[in-house]
Amino acid sequence: MSTIIPSPAIQIRLAESYSNLPEAQRAIADVLMADPLLGALWGIEAMAERSRVSVGTVIRFAKRLGYKGFSEFRDALREACSTRSEEAELEQLDIPQDMLGTLGGVVRRDGEHFSRLIQAVDPSMLESAARLLLDSDHRVILGRGVGHVMGLIFAFYLTQAGVPCIAALPSDFSNQVANLGPKDLLVVISFSPYSRETVDAATFAKENGVPVLAFSDRKDSPLAPFADILIPVPSEDLLFSFSLTSFATLSHAFAIVLAARDQSGTLKRLKAADKVAQPLFVDHWLPKQPGVLQLQKTAKSKGS
Repeated sequence: MSTIIPSPAIQIRLAESYSNLPEAQRAIADVLMADPLLGALWGIEAMAERSRVSVGTVIRFAKRLGYKGFSEFRDALREACSTRSEEAELEQLDIPQDMLGTLGGVVRRDGEHFSRLIQAVDPSMLESAARLLLDSDHRVILGRGVGHVMGLIFAFYLTQAGVPCIAALPSDFSNQVANLGPKDLLVVISFSPYSRETVDAATFAKENGVPVLAFSDRKDSPLAPFADILIPVPSEDLLFSFSLTSFATLSHAFAIVLAARDQSGTLKRLKAADKVAQPLFVDHWLPKQPGVLQLQKTAKSKGS
């Protein structure tokens, strides 16, 4: 978690920097000073949208004010609002209760995530990542919190595509490191606030010659220096939580591409898996009445 810098206060920083800000960054300052309380609840995309600037401009604005990044900047905004209002105003903000309207907002936001994702990646990046996944002997996926959930999703899709993976917490990495080598792959997933354990695992892997594929929320993530490939996945929404939609879609796309490169093998594996799993599934939704199973066995024995 980012450390909040209590002094000088963010209002002082804004006032002292305002006259020297570039025009685009001044637009952000204007929006924040017009409604600082609501600004404390905005995600980076929302702040950029309301200021009519790019996400990169918001990040540069935060750093120009002396913060390490957007997360620390937003923490300072929240701290200032809580101090000013003793949290009373924050508690009075209306929480969305219109399910249909909220659903529409989430769909729109995820649509924006998809657009940003398409803009952030290129064919060579995706092809290189797919090749890393396909050519590796073993694959370990690490993440904490939402990163762990994403790792489970990614492992599920890839395993279905015939590219088996192990999804684990960074703390479990010590149990796997001795088994990984230059022909294996470590996949790390971390979004702001970044997991130190995940970054440490990526660092260790890089130092020991293990290829690293990273997924994070931006290209200059702390994972970037240790990743052979880093794929940025936009996912922050208005409520500064994380949407899994973009990452799940990207995972599904990887699985489809990898499965298509070995269609006969994929079909063979799916048929084998279906045969093994069939006894575990319910054939019919109606419950069988007492004695029905015995009657079926009797009928089969007579027929034979």
